[in-house]
Amino acid sequence: MPGRPETAAGTGQAGATTDTGGAPDDITVERPSGPYRSAARTTFTDATGTPAGELSLAPPLLIRQVLNEMRAAPEQPAAERLAALARAGELFATATLDGETPDAYCRRQALVSGLPVSVARRTLDRVARTGRAAADTLAAQRPTGAVPLDALSAGDTTAVWVRKGDVLGVLAPGNHPATHLEWLGALALGYRVAVRPSQRDPFTPRRLVRALREAGLAPAYTALLPTTHEHAEALVEQADLGLVYGGDGVVARYADSRRVLAQGPGRSKVLITRDVPWRDHLDTVADSVAADAGVQCLNASAVLCEDDPRGLARALADRLGRLPLLPPDHPDAALPVRPLDEARRLARQLHDTVGAVGAVDPAGTRPAAAPDTDPAERFFADLGDGSAVLRPLVVSLDSPRDPHFGTELPFPYAAVAPWRPDLRPSAFGRTLSLTVLTEDASLVRECVAGPLIRNVHQGDVPTHWTRPGLPHDGSLAEFLMESKTYAGGPGTAAGPGSAG
Repeated sequence: MPGRPETAAGTGQAGATTDTGGAPDDITVERPSGPYRSAARTTFTDATGTPAGELSLAPPLLIRQVLNEMRAAPEQPAAERLAALARAGELFATATLDGETPDAYCRRQALVSGLPVSVARRTLDRVARTGRAAADTLAAQRPTGAVPLDALSAGDTTAVWVRKGDVLGVLAPGNHPATHLEWLGALALGYRVAVRPSQRDPFTPRRLVRALREAGLAPAYTALLPTTHEHAEALVEQADLGLVYGGDGVVARYADSRRVLAQGPGRSKVLITRDVPWRDHLDTVADSVAADAGVQCLNASAVLCEDDPRGLARALADRLGRLPLLPPDHPDAALPVRPLDEARRLARQLHDTVGAVGAVDPAGTRPAAAPDTDPAERFFADLGDGSAVLRPLVVSLDSPRDPHFGTELPFPYAAVAPWRPDLRPSAFGRTLSLTVLTEDASLVRECVAGPLIRNVHQGDVPTHWTRPGLPHDGSLAEFLMESKTYAGGPGTAAGPGSAG
């Protein structure tokens, strides 16, 4: 059984500023009725492997109780929810919430996730923009001709846009804090959202829940439910719909499910044809690969180049090889950091796989290894504090059909392969985002029409570019909502042409 309930902490500007100098931080279960500290807890660590805090673990019984509590609460009007989302975005970005300043959040997030602190700082603004745009995004996603349920009148005959359920369970990833922007859209649609946070980033969803409640969103609309991998499935099973993140195995597991949406590897790409000199666009290619430490699903992990792909691979490796090797809380940090033992394990895997198929070393950036040095250590830089920076990696392949062309890694990685005009976009496989550098308008249209390519950017637009209101991997509303016919009042009896 879980332990004793905890008294709710203050909100808004109340309370002392939280220490960010390494003091342990408890992440409690956040229920509609208040915080709850479970007897079962697990320690999470920072990027050096040092304990950074504890997560209260919600058992299946508590998960069920929380979801039932969310379902039983009265619905909050849409206008109030949207106003709360707009205000919550500003609070997330600027306010001290339960003693946590924006700077304290950013530093905590960086030290535990191992991502550069600049990633969290940019997320502050992204959350604020997403909150402000919530109402416009909702209007843009609703099908033309359909009305929301709260706008339906008894005498209407119309299409009505309704939810497929009431509670969305989210198994959140820890690769990037901006992934949490997606479930904010579910709140705009009227869903109650229960989030299982990642141990690599429990701070972003906690701050979001605090901001939303401070902004006036009814408490029943959000819950934070840390739990074990074993019990995470209980959240997905007991919610009406589920949103999960993971690798190819997770996507395959839920491929046939109508109630669980699995978000998998992005496999984003850049395509450069012969009529566009790649040297003029190297900045866009490098930014696509390495922005935000290269950990987003929208970061490019593959580049197709028609003219001198090996030259592009060398130039890209040289450009990425100049990125600084710094701890995550340094303002100039640009690469992910992991505990040293984890970095060594990953490096050995890389040495045995992609490192043996054409890895391109940056010119003059790595000293010759000592004879007794493990060759796998070329893939990371020991920071001397128990952590290591994961170095960028570029490989040059003979063909995009090489299996390493579709590899996704948790740091800036790009496989560069030759492009031929007879290799059509249908051969790319699933691609979340594609930047196309070409003068061939018909090729661009073919890419946009391709069913496996989710987003297309033409010209110097990096693969990771996005804006609130635009689809990511499609629109989450496509999964959460459906249109129904409502015919009410006189004059709606069946007539000619009305048979199904």
